[in-house]
Amino acid sequence: MSRIYDALKKAERRPAAGSAAPPVNGRATIDDGRDVDGDTRLEYERIQMWLTNRSPDTPPMQAVMIASCRRGHGATTTAAGVAATLARRPAARVLIVDANLRTPGLDQLFGARNRAGFSELLNSSNGGGEYIQPTTQPNLFVLTTGQTSGSAPGIFSPAALARLVAYLKSSFDFIVFDASPLLDFPDCYALVPHVDAVVLVVEADRTLVDDARRALRELERSGARAAGVVLNRQRDYTPRLLRRTLFRTNGSRPLPS
Repeated sequence: MSRIYDALKKAERRPAAGSAAPPVNGRATIDDGRDVDGDTRLEYERIQMWLTNRSPDTPPMQAVMIASCRRGHGATTTAAGVAATLARRPAARVLIVDANLRTPGLDQLFGARNRAGFSELLNSSNGGGEYIQPTTQPNLFVLTTGQTSGSAPGIFSPAALARLVAYLKSSFDFIVFDASPLLDFPDCYALVPHVDAVVLVVEADRTLVDDARRALRELERSGARAAGVVLNRQRDYTPRLLRRTLFRTNGSRPLPS
């Protein structure tokens, strides 16, 4: 963890290598996640291995919450990539849930309807499978936020969340929750006790080290049982000539330009 903080500290002192990625509203819809490059796919596969390969005495990680410190730092894209990677496992049914009631984005990212979804399912006593929509990728399904009104914390009652997560676990092998930003809104902390793991997404050149530390402390106080950190949109500041020299000398794979 200290290495991540050291890297972020260095990134804070450097100018960004380019403009920040556009918000979800400006992105084209995605289908099955196969449009990512090889290095990005490899990193998603690393997360998948961490989530699925547990020791026999360790509880399985079936429900995972993914959140960033602040809005726009890549949590939605990371959640979609993780869900798509998990869905490529043989016979694995995966559901990605938009639990970000403040700034939802999965409906636009997947081109899904958002007339009803997570909010309605929380208040449903008769299942609610009609709110879950298939995506273009086999075995991958999406649950949008649905219509939200009033305060988000009021919707996240412990009893309703426990009932909903139990219902989803009985229907899917993996559930990935795209949560609201940890330091912008308090909503997602209500979800923490009901998931098996929390993945914190931090963005190079944008996420402050103090914000990352504060988010981790808050997650621990909320009872997060397991937490991992994803360093998102990491830039490479190694000069191109040095990269080529290292490749010729060591015979390793050249770093991206």
